[in-house]
Parts: sequence; C-alpha cells; structure tokens
Amino acid sequence: MTEPPGEPPWRDIGAVCIVSLLIFVAFGMLLPVFPLWVENFADSMTGVGFATTFSVGVGLLLARPLAARLMEGRDRRPTLALAAALTALATGLFPFLTSLSQVVFVRGLQGMGFGLLGTAAISLITDLAPLGRRGQVLGYFGAINALSLVIGPVTGAWITRQWSFDVTFFTAAALAATGLLVVGRIAEPPKPTLPAGRRSLFEVLALPSLRVVVLGHLLAILLHGALTAFLPRRFVGYSGHMSVEAFLALDAIAVIAFRLIVGHRFDLWSRHVFVRLGLCCLSAGGLLIAVGGHDLVYAAAGVLYGVGFGSYVPAVNALVGDLVPETHRARGFAVFMLALDLGLALGGLVFGPIVDALGTPAAFAIGGLCPLLALAVHLAGRRRFAVAPA
Repeated sequence: MTEPPGEPPWRDIGAVCIVSLLIFVAFGMLLPVFPLWVENFADSMTGVGFATTFSVGVGLLLARPLAARLMEGRDRRPTLALAAALTALATGLFPFLTSLSQVVFVRGLQGMGFGLLGTAAISLITDLAPLGRRGQVLGYFGAINALSLVIGPVTGAWITRQWSFDVTFFTAAALAATGLLVVGRIAEPPKPTLPAGRRSLFEVLALPSLRVVVLGHLLAILLHGALTAFLPRRFVGYSGHMSVEAFLALDAIAVIAFRLIVGHRFDLWSRHVFVRLGLCCLSAGGLLIAVGGHDLVYAAAGVLYGVGFGSYVPAVNALVGDLVPETHRARGFAVFMLALDLGLALGGLVFGPIVDALGTPAAFAIGGLCPLLALAVHLAGRRRFAVAPA
C-alpha cells in the first residue's frame, strides 16, 4: 500500500479515536479506585501491585502476539471490536469476585482487551496517516486519548463516592461496550500483500534501531507502572487540596496542551528531540512525586509528567512507524508495545516490595531515575539510527 497522500482521512481517524477514547475512559475510571478496592483482597502493597499492574501487564503481554497474528496483512477492525468486547466483559465481572486470585485473573483479561486495543488502534492510525503528517496525527490521537485522564479518574472517583465500587465497574463496562457501535463506521485502506510462509513476531528485532527503541521504552515505562499501582497510596492521609484525580487531570491537560501547541512540529523536527525532552520531563515528574508534601509540588509533578508523556509517546510511536516496514507494521508495534506491557508489569512487581520496605516516596524516587536510564540508552544507541527521521 502507498501512504495516503494529501489530507488525512479525518472521519475514519476520528472514529478510531472515539473507540479508543471510550475504552481509555473506562480504564481511567478505575485508576483512582482500583488499587484501593484491591486492598480488600490483599494484605500488603506487594499484593496490591501484583493485582493492579503485574496482572494487567501479563494480559498485555499475551495480547500483543495475538494482535499481530490477527492483523498482519488483514483489517484491524475485528481486533478493535474484540478489544472492546473483552474489556467490557472483564470490567463488568469485578463486582462478582471474591478472592485475590480471581481479581488477578480477570484483571489479566482486562489487560488483554487493552493490549488488543492499543496495538490495533496505533496500527490503524499509522495506516491512515500520510507519512509527512504522521507525527501530527499521532500527536492528536494521543491528545484525545489523554482526555481519558481528565474524564475517567474524576468520574470514577465521583461515582465511587456517591454510590460504590460496583457501580463504577458497571459504568466503565458499559462505556467499553459502546465502542463496539463505532467500529463498523471505520473505512480501512487496503493492506499490502504479504509473502507466503510463517511470519515470526520477533523478526522485526533484526532492526538494530528498533532494539534501541524497545529497550528504552521498557525502562521509561517502569515509572508509569509504579505510578499506576501506587499513586493512590501516595495521597492517602494527605491533607492538601491535591488528589489522585486532580493529579491525573493536570497530567492530561498538560499532555493535550503540549500536543496541540506542538502540532505539525512533530514532523518538522527530529523525533529524537521530543523523545529526549519527554524522558527528562518524565523523570522530573517522578522525582517530584517522591518529594511531595505540598499542592504546588504535586501540581508541578503532574504538569511535568504530562509534558513528558505529551512529548515522548507520539514521537517514539512515530519513530517506530518510520523504522518498521509496512509489511511488518502490526508485528513492529506489537513488539514495541510488549516493552510497555513488561514495564507496567514490572512496575507493580518491583516497586511493591520497595513500598512495603521503604515507603512510597522511596519507590517514586527510584522510579524517577528509570526514564534517565532510558535516555542513556537512546543516547548510547544513536548511531543505530542511520538517518534521524524528520
């Protein structure tokens, strides 16, 4: 397939964004409440981290190869529909669970739905976006998804306070199921003809530059795994005005503002500029969460974290799109996102014992150094990028 010339097909891109947003909002509704709900089943923060991020990370890891097999050389829409259905089913099951083992299993199913969504949506958006505007379209796609961090946590926390955890779960499940109604409105471009034979998922790692990106992504996302599992715990007992949902809202507003302001510059400037800027801001945000203790500190952490994600994620996604041939696109994004999944899984698993032993400030201080390690990987591997995409 030749990259679509001229103006992007905004109608189809918008439909993909709506499906993604509905499922992201459903997932975001659980961010401020799920770790606290899991405490009813776990007797330590290690258990909470295991159920919150490790289990969802395992589900994500299982989903990526499945998504690649379902999509390579085929339409992405069936995978999007499966993602919406699986996310809705798993989320709606939470109120009926009675043990930590059941929570871990169902959370893993929810992670599989989320993993199928992410791989299918980013592959389809990349299919639809003209090469010269890929960074801009991916930036807008990420900004729309970032709305979930404004809408989801605030809505989930409010519903839980007004009614219960169960009502929050059922509402989130209904939102995810609504995505099924939108999938059929998407018109996909034709797919390239693939050579006959078995297609290995990991053959894309023969690209040295992709190996650098994947390793860096794994290290960067370790901090996000810690934040997903333990940010609610960081605010327990805090007497200021900031809360988990306020932090996430500031984070999302910063993501949206950065991507809208930068816009087409994602394609005019080197991807690496935004990758490195984003990693520095993510690190600063994590370290400020560790310091905490004041509304302004938490607010600054949320803004820096949002700017970091707003810069890093679309740039690194576009970089993967640049590096991986179109005939390997689904597999390339699947392997790239496996790094995200592993980072989320290890974030809860690795930092849970640190929280138990040293407390949440120490966990976020250590986690805040992980994006700097990712930056070191990108700088050390810069010679692997024969031509810096611009």
